[in-house]
Amino acid sequence: MNMITLPRLRCPNCGKNMGPVKAPEIPPANKFEDCLRKCSRCLIGATNAKNPAKVKYIYGDQPPQDPPPPAPSQP
Repeated sequence: MNMITLPRLRCPNCGKNMGPVKAPEIPPANKFEDCLRKCSRCLIGATNAKNPAKVKYIYGDQPPQDPPPPAPSQP
């Protein structure tokens, strides 16, 4: 059986790595409990999209959200 790999992401809140995750099949994630990549510290899950640009974040029981914009870099 072929395994599907979801790439590693960083938690948008604390920066902790979430994943990578390998699974035989990838279910849709519409709530935190369905997410295969999670930050247990912040209770944030990343939807199970393989393409990082299509990932949305789920905060506890809230609906999926786009990631926050990157912080401006300091000189």
